[in-house]
Amino acid sequence: MDLYQKGSNFTGCLSIRPTLSFEATVAVLGEALGISFCHDQGGKYEEYPAYLAFALGLELALLAPPLPEFDTRDVPDDCFQLIIGSLAHVKDVGVNVDLSALIKAQLAACTDLVIEQIDS
Repeated sequence: MDLYQKGSNFTGCLSIRPTLSFEATVAVLGEALGISFCHDQGGKYEEYPAYLAFALGLELALLAPPLPEFDTRDVPDDCFQLIIGSLAHVKDVGVNVDLSALIKAQLAACTDLVIEQIDS
């Protein structure tokens, strides 16, 4: 019997209170996580201003709230959203792994950002 589980789909989502500007938050996240974010030029997140980073088969996207004229959410808020998703194509069947708690703990230890884990 295996004493471990293979992870094949890694996800996560954190809400970050805007105590800093969007660009300053991007810089703090990059430093704390050891990654480099680039402005989303491809428009993947459409009306949401976004910065993207790629590491270890993961995409990390930091989204700011859209401008009011483009905001179609039922309950708008002013928080930034950090979204983590797998890019790797793993053929082995594994389990879904939520990285939210790990990323939240790292950011809490290295930054003064106000972070909330979003329950999915």
